[in-house]
Amino acid sequence: MIEEKRSLKLSRWMKKYYHVIIGVITICLIILMIFFVDFISLINKIYLIGLYGTIIFIIAYTITFILRAYKLKLIFIGLNRDVSFLTSYFSIGTAFAINEVIPAKVGDLAKIIFLKEHADIKLSESLGGSALERFLDLFILFSISFFALIYIYVIKIGDNETITLFGISLQFYLFLGTLLIIGILALLLLLVFKTEFVLKIVRKFSMKIATLLENFIENFKKALKRLREHKKELVIVIFIGCLIWLLEALIGVMFFYLLGFDLNIFILILALLFTYFSKAFPITPEGWGISENLGAVFVLIFYPSIPYLDLLSIFIIEHLFRSAYIFFYGGYSIFRYNFNLKNIKQIKNEIG
Repeated sequence: MIEEKRSLKLSRWMKKYYHVIIGVITICLIILMIFFVDFISLINKIYLIGLYGTIIFIIAYTITFILRAYKLKLIFIGLNRDVSFLTSYFSIGTAFAINEVIPAKVGDLAKIIFLKEHADIKLSESLGGSALERFLDLFILFSISFFALIYIYVIKIGDNETITLFGISLQFYLFLGTLLIIGILALLLLLVFKTEFVLKIVRKFSMKIATLLENFIENFKKALKRLREHKKELVIVIFIGCLIWLLEALIGVMFFYLLGFDLNIFILILALLFTYFSKAFPITPEGWGISENLGAVFVLIFYPSIPYLDLLSIFIIEHLFRSAYIFFYGGYSIFRYNFNLKNIKQIKNEIG
């Protein structure tokens, strides 16, 4: 009996301080990675990027957020709601900053609350617009990855035909990766067109996840139906989405080139897109400790002669630059509007 009470007490404590625990573990992972790749070497690489490289990064990354804000504004125009550019811009900053320190994409909920409070729209409209943005982002991200994989498979970059993993040709793994992405894209389409079929399967494993998914898809469908009546905005939103992901990847490519690694641009783009997958479904805040290793391993497969720690250090530097930018941009967004994080729990309960 005493053991049960202790176990229950520990479970409640873990649930209450879950985000704090994950945050501390993430910080420890970052510190461990930095010293694992050699702190002095990391500083030297940052020094090599220099002032001009930093300025180029700031300008390019700022452009991606301006495009994101304009894209979100267009989505709400398609939903017949007038959301100002600044509200859209700072809602994204708030979301990115919170996602940087808290796992499970809590920042997405913060964006929903932010838009509801400052754009004078209903919760369902804010949720629908945000759900539509998230779905289109994922669909575009997987689509670009699909075409990049096909391109790499067809042109046989480097020594693709001679590189093997566990005795199997790398070309075979590229083929499997292409099939996997096709499967994921098909699943996303099933969620839209065969929602109840998918929900029946999910309910067998978790009613809570099924409820959240049902609410997400329901609001997404309502938003998509209204946006389809504004075909011009929908086309522009998709075009801007493609532009954003390509620019995001090219920013990462820039770090490799500035540090003297003149590797195939398609390999680097695909590696960076894969790091964004881990951030889209994060175990740690913004995929810290996971995304960098995922990207480094992918590049290493194609360029086994490059030391793994050199590749890992570049992905760490790229993430550090992005995080530093987001803390300034997102921190200002939060303080400018005096955003209250306590509302997130209430919104969670309202949407399932």
